[in-house]
Amino acid sequence: MDNVERTVMPGDEIAAAEEYVCGPGTYELEGKIFASVAGRLRLDLREKVAEVKPFNPPAQLKSGDIVIGTVSAIRSSMAEVEISEIEGTERGITGDVDASLHVSKMSSRYVEDVRDVYRLGDYVRARVVQVSPSVQIVTDADDFGVIKALCSQCRSAMVLKGRDVYCENCERAERRKIARGYSTVE
Repeated sequence: MDNVERTVMPGDEIAAAEEYVCGPGTYELEGKIFASVAGRLRLDLREKVAEVKPFNPPAQLKSGDIVIGTVSAIRSSMAEVEISEIEGTERGITGDVDASLHVSKMSSRYVEDVRDVYRLGDYVRARVVQVSPSVQIVTDADDFGVIKALCSQCRSAMVLKGRDVYCENCERAERRKIARGYSTVE
């Protein structure tokens, strides 16, 4: 028999630290190994590793994922986007995940100034192209870009008018790189 498996809850004692090494989903305290998450315990008898696979694991970013995030910083050649969810998953992303969006990857057209296509607080849909050592995203396809714009003056939600977004409160128009389906996104 290579493995022992059973259901465990956080705080359940699962093994002795002198017999097993802590794996994911476990912690050691006073010579004992405990479950840190609810899930399926796996004691690997050959490798001597104790791990708990959670029932409902947090979402993990991978290349190719479509993500939703908020523009949190703008620099001369890039925007920083705080990713809040992976499209099509039930679980949110754990912790703060910041992604870089380089000016050359914002649009299929030439972008001279980042502020011509994104502003602080804009909600964007993007595709992940790299996760390590840093998260890199792109919005150069029609499905990607701003899905909800906030007026840079009064921070009200803006409506789509032609190729620009318009603030009905301030009566001002602004340019953005709009994602297909802007007006239908919740």
